[in-house]
Amino acid sequence: MNRNGHGRYDGAHSEVPHDLLATTDLVFSGELTPRGEPPSGGVSLGRPLAYVLRDATGGAPAAADTLGTVLLCFPFDLEELPGGCGYRQIELAVTFDDADVRALELHPGPGWGDTDGARVAVFGLGRNRLRWVFRAPEAGGTLRPDGRWTQAVLRLPSFFSEVSGRLGVRGVIEHPLLSGTRAESEVHTRDEVPFRVSRADAWTGAPLGRQAPQPGALALAGFEDPGIRDGQLPPGRQQVCLAVDIEKYSARHNVDMIRLQRALLRVMRAACARAAVDWYSCGRQAQGDGYLLVLPPDTDETRAVPHLMDGLADALAVVNREQSGNAPDGPYLRTRMRAAFHHGIVHEADSGYAGSAVVELFRLLDSDPLRALLTDEHATDLVIAFSDRLYQDLAVHGYEGLSPAGFKQLEVTVKKFTGIAWIRAHPCTGRCREGR
Repeated sequence: MNRNGHGRYDGAHSEVPHDLLATTDLVFSGELTPRGEPPSGGVSLGRPLAYVLRDATGGAPAAADTLGTVLLCFPFDLEELPGGCGYRQIELAVTFDDADVRALELHPGPGWGDTDGARVAVFGLGRNRLRWVFRAPEAGGTLRPDGRWTQAVLRLPSFFSEVSGRLGVRGVIEHPLLSGTRAESEVHTRDEVPFRVSRADAWTGAPLGRQAPQPGALALAGFEDPGIRDGQLPPGRQQVCLAVDIEKYSARHNVDMIRLQRALLRVMRAACARAAVDWYSCGRQAQGDGYLLVLPPDTDETRAVPHLMDGLADALAVVNREQSGNAPDGPYLRTRMRAAFHHGIVHEADSGYAGSAVVELFRLLDSDPLRALLTDEHATDLVIAFSDRLYQDLAVHGYEGLSPAGFKQLEVTVKKFTGIAWIRAHPCTGRCREGR
């Protein structure tokens, strides 16, 4: 999709090629233009392409009375800048008009490298506002000014007739100054560009070259509002957080580490299903031998937390039963883990989740008493820590069968953190005892 110099977007309908949504300038942020009037660049936005996805068996698309699953592709093309100038960073932001649209997968995903080595940061899993940020791979480097694309697998609130929204582009341009030095300037599209895709224009299936998501590519589910600037905080919300960590992960060989990471993801998803927590609406941050799950702000924690605990225990039992069956005559190391629950204000920051609640959560998870409990309690595969605040809110009142019985109150000191934790070994529930 090469830039052709016509059909620039000015907020009104323009004559543009059929496959081109708009061509628009990038203008300097702020009131002043940098000295020397360097070029601010431009971008051509292709018309989004839609693919109605088939089901997992390769059958027909979803029936009209079920939720729609659609893959949208957003191609765009950067204007080539004169010699000495280049793009250090470019960001494509997509906002859907329907707040009920949810992103199930994003491509490229967090951790992917682009074809020119650009690093990619992604925000918006589980939400209706998405953002891809392409950064130059090294200091002094710039992005190649050619065509790029992003893709989002969307869950729509109903069998869709059309999807609409707005596109915006921001960037950082490096350019020379008259003094002989170099500087960076922020640029952005003057207005968001509206788009609309109807079902009649959608293809069936998926385009060639679609990347399969990896567990680590689903690590970040944050959204950073494009209006937020340095010095401003992203939104902070009261949320329940769950962190888990696998015992003796680093002592395993490579093949076993891969198996454990797969088992970890499976256990987390199964626990969410048990607790009726929407996996795709959660914030998720993979950490190799551990995982951070941030529950949606509207979660009923009186129901979710007790069932997450049972779900973790049951799923671990299933994983271990299968593993022992696959190696009846050989050495078998059970998958065992520590888990910690806390709630407090959480911010979705640029590279993960931030806030004292998250820090305290991991201090509980890493505490010596919780580690010692897992070592000592050979009959269980799961030990759990509650923050004092969560314990007082939930366990004391016996929600969903949760009882103070079995919890031990301990003072936890990890690095500079000192606080009260309530820990217990969590038994396998009746659902998972049979056949273990």
